[in-house]
Amino acid sequence: MTQKYSQHPEIHALIERFLGDLCPFLEKQAREISDLTAIGKALGTGKDIHTLLEMILSIARRLTHADGGTLYLVDKKNRYLTFHVMFNDSLNIKESGTTTKMPHVNLYLEDGSPNLSNISSHAYHTGEIVNIRDVYQTRVFQFDGTRKFDRALNYKSRSMVVIPMKNHEDRIIGILQLINAIEPASKKIIPFGRDVQEKAAALANQASVILTQQKLIHEMKDLFEAFIQAIAVSIDEKSKHTGGHVQRVTELCLLIAEQINRDQTDFKDVYLTEEQIDELRIAALMHDTGKITTPDHIINKATRLETVYDRFELIKTRWDLFKINKKLKAAQAKLAILDPSAASNRHVTHNRQTKRQFLRIDQECQRQIDKLDRQLSCLSKINTSRSGLSDDQLHELTDIYNQSETVLDKSTPYLTPGEYEFLSVAKGTLTSEERSIVNSHASITEKMLSKLPWPQKLSNVPVIAGAHHEKLDGTGYPKQRNKADLNLQARILAISDIFEALSARDRPYKKPLSLSQTRIILEKMGENGLLDNRIITLLFSTQIHQTYARTHLCGDQMDL
Repeated sequence: MTQKYSQHPEIHALIERFLGDLCPFLEKQAREISDLTAIGKALGTGKDIHTLLEMILSIARRLTHADGGTLYLVDKKNRYLTFHVMFNDSLNIKESGTTTKMPHVNLYLEDGSPNLSNISSHAYHTGEIVNIRDVYQTRVFQFDGTRKFDRALNYKSRSMVVIPMKNHEDRIIGILQLINAIEPASKKIIPFGRDVQEKAAALANQASVILTQQKLIHEMKDLFEAFIQAIAVSIDEKSKHTGGHVQRVTELCLLIAEQINRDQTDFKDVYLTEEQIDELRIAALMHDTGKITTPDHIINKATRLETVYDRFELIKTRWDLFKINKKLKAAQAKLAILDPSAASNRHVTHNRQTKRQFLRIDQECQRQIDKLDRQLSCLSKINTSRSGLSDDQLHELTDIYNQSETVLDKSTPYLTPGEYEFLSVAKGTLTSEERSIVNSHASITEKMLSKLPWPQKLSNVPVIAGAHHEKLDGTGYPKQRNKADLNLQARILAISDIFEALSARDRPYKKPLSLSQTRIILEKMGENGLLDNRIITLLFSTQIHQTYARTHLCGDQMDL
């Protein structure tokens, strides 16, 4: 093209000058488009709000050639603008709300009227862009804070543009304030032109939409987290005897997971990502969700005879009836001895004989009552015992069960078949049927959690939570999963759940085990292939158990 006009130097020079001016212009436009595109991409890159705010202010300053700038967000609850980011090239300042105590801007005066004397507050209330050529020459707004800033840092604020940040609902969520537009060539301070003002306004509005979306995402995450915590607390509160179990298990899970990431021996090639640890944390908090459906009287069953009501009270009432019956029979026996037709001259002899007979009757009655007391005491010990049922106790229980008492010509058994079944539970307080109901909570947990629309990075939460009673050899429940089916998070949760259950001090049906006793049981389960032995070894070799114990166990348990 230049060859075509080579014979016309004037035209050639004009074209060269045009191209020389066009290229920088196109480069500038390309940079601006790239900067605007970067804001759009920020939403999909997972940047936090503080990073996004810094990006917004940086790009706004580049678009407008501003020496400095400040970004505020609206706090409607407290009725003010909160400082978040401030940049200034001349002063080499880069501060954010997390590192400085910049004062906030009140949106309302003490009488409740809008604060229109402050330029940023004015922009909020009117929704208008305010462009000031020289802050020291205007009388419309108060710039006491600006003057104080200038004096303190030997700075000279002059031109300023304040832009309300409106989101897609046309709601103002923040204020973008830019100071001292710099003319690129001369480096002099100039007023903000309408073109750069419009670019900054477009950016502010685009950024507002993204900020609103980010805040909504954070609020949804906070709501989700609060929901999880509420469920976890409700599960703990459901049982008066196991409050805090879920929180303690979760704490231990995280201690183990963090140590696995630090370990350079058995787990040197294993690293749990932040998402996987979060997955484990949520699964731990939700692992007993299925217990919401478990009847309270089974979850809280402190004694063998406890159900909706304490059936031992019924046995005590029955024993009181038996005692009264013994006394009634003794009285009847005494009446039968008395003979109203006896001769008067034999009265003394008869009276002595009668007393001896009465004494034997009373002694036999008391012997039977004492036996009843011993039997009731035996039943009480069996009912409340935290240890397993001994052979002697079972023998005595069976002997009592086989006895009956005739009351008003009707045979009344000492114990009903149901009472005998509950009292003869070998270990703990639950019958096999009740144990089955309790065990079902694991499958119900997985079923309930699977109904939730988990994001991809948390998709394993239902399976991890539902597998906390599974064993590596396939003998666990509810689905008899084996080693290949249980990921690292599920194995950590299973061990943490057992550790907490063995050492917990709030179980009414058993004594809390010491750390050494807990270790023996876990290591045996590891050696037998029920639990991951590498995790158990890590738990005790790295003193995780001590960290946990210092917070949750008492002194006599800490023997390791």
